[in-house]
Amino acid sequence: MVEQISLMEAYLIEALKGANVTDETILEKVRTQNLHEITEGFEARLDFNLLYGIEGKLPSILRDGYQVKFLTFPGLQRLLEIKLGKQETDDYTLDGFTVKELQLTDKEAQVVRTFLANNWMMEQVADGSYFIQPK
Repeated sequence: MVEQISLMEAYLIEALKGANVTDETILEKVRTQNLHEITEGFEARLDFNLLYGIEGKLPSILRDGYQVKFLTFPGLQRLLEIKLGKQETDDYTLDGFTVKELQLTDKEAQVVRTFLANNWMMEQVADGSYFIQPK
């Protein structure tokens, strides 16, 4: 089973990965408490110091993925965008709080299943696309 983290911790990890910071560099900067060396230039509202609190879990999070403890609807949309490059209208449609017609590869579907919090469900439909909705 993968580690559970907060949505903000997920955003921080994905921000670093999106900036092409390697897992090894993230681990080293957290271990030595020198995240400031790789986080200059990011939005000031991102408090990377939160990653120090998950230092012990960070190797398995980076290796195996994570599950967000409680995922909001905007958080779901943001993670689809930053982890998989999926955007509304281009890659899926919305119907209330349901994501529909989401095209995913098998690998992408596994990534989504891993990070989805327990308050969400994802299913594949007959045409091969996926929908995600609150439980």
